[in-house]
Amino acid sequence: MSGPAAPHVLDDPFGFARAAGMQQGQLAVSAMPRLQDQLAEDTGEVQYSVRGGLDQLDRPQLELEVTGALKLLCAQCAKPLDHALVLRTRVLMAPPGVVPVNDEDPDSPEWIEAGQELNLQELVEDEILLGLPLSVRHAEGHCSSESQEAFGKKAADSPFARLATLLEPGQTNKR
Repeated sequence: MSGPAAPHVLDDPFGFARAAGMQQGQLAVSAMPRLQDQLAEDTGEVQYSVRGGLDQLDRPQLELEVTGALKLLCAQCAKPLDHALVLRTRVLMAPPGVVPVNDEDPDSPEWIEAGQELNLQELVEDEILLGLPLSVRHAEGHCSSESQEAFGKKAADSPFARLATLLEPGQTNKR
Protein backbone atom coordinates (compact mmCIF):
# COMPACT_ATOMS: atom_id res chain seq x y z
CA MET A 1 0.00 0.00 0.00
CA SER A 2 1.51 3.30 -1.02
CA GLY A 3 0.92 6.50 0.89
CA PRO A 4 0.37 9.99 -0.44
CA ALA A 5 3.07 11.53 -2.59
CA ALA A 6 5.62 13.77 -0.92
CA PRO A 7 4.65 17.42 -1.39
CA HIS A 8 7.59 18.34 -3.64
CA VAL A 9 7.92 15.09 -5.60
CA LEU A 10 6.33 13.94 -8.85
CA ASP A 11 5.69 10.19 -8.52
CA ASP A 12 5.46 9.53 -12.27
CA PRO A 13 6.93 12.52 -14.14
CA PHE A 14 6.33 10.98 -17.59
CA GLY A 15 2.69 10.23 -16.74
CA PHE A 16 2.41 13.75 -15.28
CA ALA A 17 3.65 15.18 -18.60
CA ARG A 18 1.32 13.01 -20.73
CA ALA A 19 -1.67 13.99 -18.58
CA ALA A 20 -0.69 17.71 -18.73
CA GLY A 21 -0.64 17.75 -14.93
CA MET A 22 -0.22 20.87 -12.82
CA GLN A 23 1.35 21.19 -9.38
CA GLN A 24 2.09 24.25 -7.27
CA GLY A 25 3.99 24.67 -4.05
CA GLN A 26 6.15 26.79 -1.81
CA LEU A 27 9.70 26.10 -0.69
CA ALA A 28 11.57 27.72 2.17
CA VAL A 29 14.75 29.42 1.01
CA SER A 30 16.49 27.87 4.02
CA ALA A 31 15.65 24.38 2.65
CA MET A 32 17.87 24.84 -0.42
CA PRO A 33 21.42 24.01 0.74
CA ARG A 34 23.27 24.72 -2.53
CA LEU A 35 21.82 28.23 -2.67
CA GLN A 36 23.03 29.27 0.80
CA ASP A 37 26.46 30.65 -0.15
CA GLN A 38 24.79 33.10 -2.56
CA LEU A 39 22.53 34.58 0.11
CA ALA A 40 22.81 37.38 2.65
CA GLU A 41 19.83 35.87 4.51
CA ASP A 42 18.07 32.54 4.12
CA THR A 43 14.62 33.83 5.06
CA GLY A 44 11.46 33.71 2.99
CA GLU A 45 9.92 31.36 0.50
CA VAL A 46 9.73 30.89 -3.23
CA GLN A 47 6.61 29.80 -5.04
CA TYR A 48 6.70 27.40 -7.94
CA SER A 49 4.31 25.90 -10.42
CA VAL A 50 5.09 23.03 -12.74
CA ARG A 51 2.96 22.04 -15.70
CA GLY A 52 3.45 18.87 -17.68
CA GLY A 53 2.99 18.49 -21.40
CA LEU A 54 4.42 17.25 -24.67
CA ASP A 55 6.45 19.38 -27.05
CA GLN A 56 5.85 19.54 -30.84
CA LEU A 57 7.84 16.30 -31.24
CA ASP A 58 5.75 14.53 -28.55
CA ARG A 59 8.62 14.53 -26.06
CA PRO A 60 7.64 14.84 -22.37
CA GLN A 61 8.38 18.24 -20.92
CA LEU A 62 7.86 20.33 -17.80
CA GLU A 63 7.23 24.07 -17.78
CA LEU A 64 8.45 25.56 -14.53
CA GLU A 65 7.74 29.00 -13.06
CA VAL A 66 9.49 30.19 -9.91
CA THR A 67 8.79 33.51 -8.17
CA GLY A 68 9.88 35.03 -4.91
CA ALA A 69 12.40 37.38 -3.36
CA LEU A 70 15.94 36.57 -2.30
CA LYS A 71 18.38 38.54 -0.15
CA LEU A 72 21.68 38.37 -2.04
CA LEU A 73 25.03 39.99 -1.27
CA CYS A 74 26.12 42.97 -3.36
CA ALA A 75 29.48 42.20 -4.97
CA GLN A 76 30.58 45.82 -4.56
CA CYS A 77 29.64 46.74 -0.99
CA ALA A 78 28.90 43.27 0.50
CA LYS A 79 25.58 44.51 1.89
CA PRO A 80 22.22 42.73 1.43
CA LEU A 81 20.39 43.33 -1.82
CA ASP A 82 16.77 42.45 -2.60
CA HIS A 83 16.54 40.33 -5.74
CA ALA A 84 13.15 39.69 -7.34
CA LEU A 85 13.04 36.15 -8.64
CA VAL A 86 10.91 35.55 -11.73
CA LEU A 87 11.96 32.46 -13.67
CA ARG A 88 10.20 30.64 -16.48
CA THR A 89 11.81 27.64 -18.08
CA ARG A 90 10.99 24.52 -20.00
CA VAL A 91 12.85 21.23 -19.58
CA LEU A 92 12.54 18.03 -21.56
CA MET A 93 12.72 14.73 -19.70
CA ALA A 94 14.66 11.63 -20.63
CA PRO A 95 14.72 8.28 -18.82
CA PRO A 96 17.93 7.40 -16.94
CA GLY A 97 20.77 6.45 -19.28
CA VAL A 98 19.13 7.83 -22.43
CA VAL A 99 21.23 10.40 -24.26
CA PRO A 100 19.17 13.05 -26.07
CA VAL A 101 19.90 13.45 -29.79
CA ASN A 102 20.38 16.76 -31.62
CA ASP A 103 21.24 18.56 -28.39
CA GLU A 104 23.60 21.03 -30.12
CA ASP A 105 20.82 23.54 -30.89
CA PRO A 106 21.32 26.50 -28.49
CA ASP A 107 17.60 27.31 -28.68
CA SER A 108 16.49 23.84 -27.62
CA PRO A 109 15.36 23.41 -24.02
CA GLU A 110 17.58 21.70 -21.51
CA TRP A 111 17.21 18.00 -20.75
CA ILE A 112 16.93 16.44 -17.34
CA GLU A 113 17.10 12.80 -16.39
CA ALA A 114 13.89 11.67 -14.74
CA GLY A 115 13.22 8.32 -13.15
CA GLN A 116 10.14 6.99 -11.38
CA GLU A 117 10.17 10.06 -9.16
CA LEU A 118 11.30 13.64 -9.72
CA ASN A 119 12.33 15.81 -6.79
CA LEU A 120 10.82 19.23 -7.52
CA GLN A 121 12.75 20.88 -4.70
CA GLU A 122 16.05 19.97 -6.40
CA LEU A 123 14.71 21.05 -9.79
CA VAL A 124 13.58 24.43 -8.42
CA GLU A 125 16.93 24.95 -6.67
CA ASP A 126 18.81 24.05 -9.88
CA GLU A 127 16.81 26.57 -11.89
CA ILE A 128 17.29 29.31 -9.29
CA LEU A 129 21.07 28.74 -9.31
CA LEU A 130 21.13 28.84 -13.11
CA GLY A 131 19.00 32.00 -13.14
CA LEU A 132 21.03 34.10 -10.69
CA PRO A 133 23.10 36.94 -12.14
CA LEU A 134 26.86 36.38 -12.24
CA SER A 135 27.62 39.64 -10.47
CA VAL A 136 24.98 41.02 -8.14
CA ARG A 137 25.21 44.76 -7.49
CA HIS A 138 23.04 47.56 -6.22
CA ALA A 139 21.89 50.09 -8.79
CA GLU A 140 24.45 52.83 -9.55
CA GLY A 141 24.86 55.10 -6.54
CA HIS A 142 22.90 52.86 -4.15
CA CYS A 143 25.75 50.97 -2.50
CA SER A 144 26.46 51.67 1.13
CA SER A 145 28.57 54.85 1.34
CA GLU A 146 30.23 53.57 4.52
CA SER A 147 31.69 50.55 2.78
CA GLN A 148 32.72 52.61 -0.27
CA GLU A 149 34.51 55.12 1.97
CA ALA A 150 36.23 52.32 3.89
CA PHE A 151 37.28 50.71 0.61
CA GLY A 152 38.59 54.04 -0.71
CA LYS A 153 40.61 54.65 2.47
CA LYS A 154 42.10 51.16 2.39
CA ALA A 155 42.99 51.58 -1.28
CA ALA A 156 44.72 54.93 -0.61
CA ASP A 157 46.78 53.39 2.22
CA SER A 158 47.83 50.47 0.06
CA PRO A 159 51.47 50.19 -1.02
CA PHE A 160 50.17 49.65 -4.53
CA ALA A 161 48.51 53.07 -4.43
CA ARG A 162 51.91 54.60 -3.66
CA LEU A 163 53.46 52.65 -6.55
CA ALA A 164 50.76 53.92 -8.88
CA THR A 165 51.78 57.50 -8.14
CA LEU A 166 55.26 56.71 -9.46
CA LEU A 167 53.73 55.81 -12.80
CA GLU A 168 51.65 58.99 -13.10
CA PRO A 169 52.76 61.47 -15.80
CA GLY A 170 54.83 64.36 -14.48
CA GLN A 171 56.26 62.40 -11.60
CA THR A 172 60.01 62.31 -11.40
CA ASN A 173 61.81 59.15 -10.55
CA LYS A 174 63.87 59.79 -7.41
CA ARG A 175 66.46 57.27 -6.39
